[in-house]
Amino acid sequence: MRISPNISRALKYFIWIVAGFMIAFYGYMVFIAVLSYAFHERLYSIDPVLFLRFTLIGLWVGCIVALIDVFVLSRLVRGLNFLLTLTFATAFNSMVSLLALLCFVLVEDYLILLQNPGVFLLYDRLRIFFSGEFLVLLLYLPLVNLVINYVGLVVQRIGEKNFWNAIRGTYQMPHEEERVFMFLDLYASTALAERIGHRQYHDLLYDVFNEIAEPIALYAGEVYQYVGDSVVITWNIGDGTAQMNCIRCYFDIEERLRKAADRYRRQYGHVPVFKAGLHAGKVTAGEVGGEKREIVFHGDTVNTSARIQSECVELHEQILLSEELLFLFPVKLLKQFIIRFKGSISLKGRKSPVSLYAITRRL
Repeated sequence: MRISPNISRALKYFIWIVAGFMIAFYGYMVFIAVLSYAFHERLYSIDPVLFLRFTLIGLWVGCIVALIDVFVLSRLVRGLNFLLTLTFATAFNSMVSLLALLCFVLVEDYLILLQNPGVFLLYDRLRIFFSGEFLVLLLYLPLVNLVINYVGLVVQRIGEKNFWNAIRGTYQMPHEEERVFMFLDLYASTALAERIGHRQYHDLLYDVFNEIAEPIALYAGEVYQYVGDSVVITWNIGDGTAQMNCIRCYFDIEERLRKAADRYRRQYGHVPVFKAGLHAGKVTAGEVGGEKREIVFHGDTVNTSARIQSECVELHEQILLSEELLFLFPVKLLKQFIIRFKGSISLKGRKSPVSLYAITRRL
């Protein structure tokens, strides 16, 4: 059973927020302990009880902020630009985290009062908290929320895989990879843009690209490039072929657009249909650029995928794939599809022609 990318994304963000607050409170604990030692004050002394206390604080505050962020804040900031989203989310989550922390302190002091009646006065404990630690946390928690939200927004903009690849330096040194590429292109896009106007055409592309984002993620693909009205999707060779994910991704996209046909017809007077070309092989992967660095894939595999896609109109097919890719699929899974040989094409720079196949699902 495949988990919806939206659910998976929300769970990962939830875990990121909770982990961020736990690390932040551990850092706060160490910072205060160091200050206590430096100034010979006994504010904190790191021991298992204190560690447990800050673990519980981090979990409690992190879970409260994460729940409200995922289910409430994400809807409030939808449509805002990066700076407004970062500012609003930081202010909103700072208030939530302060309130969550206050609730924790109230419950903690109440439990202490129950066990040690007459030793602690709630009023005195809160007065100490608000006059001392609270002022520090009033500055510290907004900074924590700023970092958590900033990293979250950056990951959302550049993609999770690209973020971790950048952190690990995966593509800092060029290297060879085996990958699957799928070039998607809208039918009759030029005539459509002229008919409905460029602004409405942009809105159509916005809706379509959002529509296909979920199946791309669901089948372990990643968007390599948006080029005009085309999308280039790529998989590592294992993810793309083991369960025929690249093929299933295309048919899922086709099905979603078909189900949304009435909506597109009402809004734009047109139902978008993609033609696709797929190929697999070796590419050289690496980073290029100075001020704006990008991960790029170079090689015959990319060019061949684009050329295969361009043959869809000529051969009257919506999806074409190369023989090299076809032979990588498990035979037992191929039985679920109808495969038809469509001929071979000669490509400039290649000694041997590329054999093309059309593929459709069995009813």
